[in-house]
Amino acid sequence: MTQGSNLSRALHRRFVMTWCVMGSLLLPIAFFLYSLSPFLSDNFFYDAWLSKQSEPPSDDILVVAIDEPSLQALGRWPWSRDVHTQLINQLNAAGVKLIVLDILLVEPSRLPEEDRRLADAMHRHGSTYLPMALLPESMLEGRARDVLIPPPPLLSAAKGVGHINVMLDADGVARSVELLIERGDDVWPQLMTLLVDPEKKAGREISPNWPTEAIRIPFRGPSGSYPTVSYHDVLMGYVPASLLQGRTVLVGMTALGLGDRYNVSLLSSGLMPGVEVHAHLLDALRNETYIREVDRWIGAFLASLPIVVLMLMAWWLRFRYLLLVVLSLGAGVLCASLVALSFRWWWPPFASLIALGVAIIAIVWQSQAALLSWFKRELELLYQEPSILPFRQPDDIRGEGGKLYQQSQALEFALGRIVEGRRFILDAMHSLPLPIFILNKKGEVLLANKKALAICCKEGKHAIDHIDALPSFLTFEEERGFSTIWPPEPTGMRDVNGIQIGGLCTDKDEHTYRLEMGELSTTTNSAAGGWLVWLVDLTSEVEAEAQRSSMLSFLSHDMKAPQARALAFLEAQKDPASATTQANFYNHLEQCLTMGLGMINDFINLTRVKSFDLKREFVLFEDVVMEVLDQVYPLAKVKDIKLVSELQDEDGAPVLGDKGYLARSVFNLIENAVKYTLSGGEVNVLVCRQGKWVVLQVSDTGVGIEPEEINNIFDDFTRSDKDSVAEGHGLGLALVKTVVAKHGGEIYCESEFGKGSQFTMKLPSCEL
Repeated sequence: MTQGSNLSRALHRRFVMTWCVMGSLLLPIAFFLYSLSPFLSDNFFYDAWLSKQSEPPSDDILVVAIDEPSLQALGRWPWSRDVHTQLINQLNAAGVKLIVLDILLVEPSRLPEEDRRLADAMHRHGSTYLPMALLPESMLEGRARDVLIPPPPLLSAAKGVGHINVMLDADGVARSVELLIERGDDVWPQLMTLLVDPEKKAGREISPNWPTEAIRIPFRGPSGSYPTVSYHDVLMGYVPASLLQGRTVLVGMTALGLGDRYNVSLLSSGLMPGVEVHAHLLDALRNETYIREVDRWIGAFLASLPIVVLMLMAWWLRFRYLLLVVLSLGAGVLCASLVALSFRWWWPPFASLIALGVAIIAIVWQSQAALLSWFKRELELLYQEPSILPFRQPDDIRGEGGKLYQQSQALEFALGRIVEGRRFILDAMHSLPLPIFILNKKGEVLLANKKALAICCKEGKHAIDHIDALPSFLTFEEERGFSTIWPPEPTGMRDVNGIQIGGLCTDKDEHTYRLEMGELSTTTNSAAGGWLVWLVDLTSEVEAEAQRSSMLSFLSHDMKAPQARALAFLEAQKDPASATTQANFYNHLEQCLTMGLGMINDFINLTRVKSFDLKREFVLFEDVVMEVLDQVYPLAKVKDIKLVSELQDEDGAPVLGDKGYLARSVFNLIENAVKYTLSGGEVNVLVCRQGKWVVLQVSDTGVGIEPEEINNIFDDFTRSDKDSVAEGHGLGLALVKTVVAKHGGEIYCESEFGKGSQFTMKLPSCEL
């Protein structure tokens, strides 16, 4: 396990411990937040959702409103109970199904006959319901008169009596009612439940199916959503009987300043009369669309559940993407609350959201505290490490700024110390004149300097910046002290697993190096030991050795042959029996000396063009070719060879170069074509322009070159004429290749043995 991995695990463990402590504190915070009254944001969220519901009110519910026109026509409130008697008779005659007098008639009339006449009218209809009131217990000094019910005649005549209490939330909005309220030995139902269960009246005779806890009313719109007619209009018979027949009629007060009015939403500014609130409640009870609140303990558990999920996710993700996790959990909480509402359950979500907000703040705070403490300890360990360079000691910053500022200053100094040390090591390594590689025990290259990277480039591409393994670009020559076994294993001081230290190897560009190797020892865990390899470039020495060997071979064989022939002629001329005529003797002697002199001149020219820079001047290449053709023409004439030339460039094929060496190269190409072409053959010379190149093509119908010899035809002292069709010593084409390379050009040969050859020379064009 690496040191960096150990540090990461130690920091992770510290984060986990801190998070466990914070989680143990956040869970009770979530419970406490949920135990509070719903936040204003919860109510706003609930009202916003409710305002998007589009269920229409039921058609059979009708509100008979005690409004301002009714008060003007019938006089000030309260009215005589005979007025209510006339209304019930009018509704009964119109065929109304159910009548709810949402008017508190809890005191006997001053005229008992009025109560009796009203009771008779209620009996005749048979389905008239009256409200009763339950006073808040906090308003009572004792238990007396906490339940306000109608007088006995009306109580006995009513089909049912129920309370009309409406609950107000902390924000003053009426959203909930209790369907069952227990007072003493009696349990009083809400008045609207009696309309749904018409067989039940009051007290203990209630339906066991209603929830015992408070429910929320799903209002189906603002005030005025249900059809409404004026009390006076119904009383006077202005409302058609067809509009009243079969309906459930709720009679209540809607006039301003009269009766109960409630704010039912934070999104609306108007107040809703109590009779309309009961109309909405009746619709919800009949259709079972009322909204129940989640049990407080279950809600508290659900509020703390996102904190538990956050703790698990933080541990699993190693404290990454925490902000994204918190945002996702917050969105999930809102979605869960909306899904619960769609199933008619209300779970306030903002306790969980606030707990999540507290959690992310606590995480960031404690994580920074843990990180600062870890930084402090690691920086102290770093200061104990020996410095690579004599760095200055950090300034005493204690007392300057806060703890975070002090730690950031210390971290800045430590990072500067590491960066400067790393730069110094790398710059020193890159400044070394030798290619150096640092390898691990597996033979993988861990580090290489610029010289090492430069020798790894291929085919003229830029130097690479990474090397996987040393053998990927070096060829180990077993016969010269190297083996293909890699990576090396230490077996001795001068021999490493068959790889002799100090042996030779070559790269892909045929450069020769002597490989030196030393074992690397280090105390770091990331690279436990390895090898330090450096290469000594011996390319020039190897080339010089090869050139020396070629020169010795040339002097000992090629130069020796014409001189030996000349000496043989001299010895033969001394003997009168073998002596030839003086003219023949001088002719043979001249040929031997001329051949030797030509070989010396070619060798000197080749050596000079390799060793020195050629001069650069403006040259019309077509003029050079025409001069060479004039020189070669007599030789072609003697061998009866047709010499055909075609000069296509209108500008004369301008180039920058050494005219003398260019002429010598062109001469060697055309002369070789003439020499290796049999009598009666043909040699074609073409000069043209191809893009940025000036091209010379020399093709012949001569003996050709065998395929295995084409790649070596431009090497020094190489000839392909096995049948000795023409004399030569293998320096002409080597001179051509060297001159073309010095001019930045290219040359290659295409040949078919027995059918001729074609040499193509390309030189960079010079724009006029």
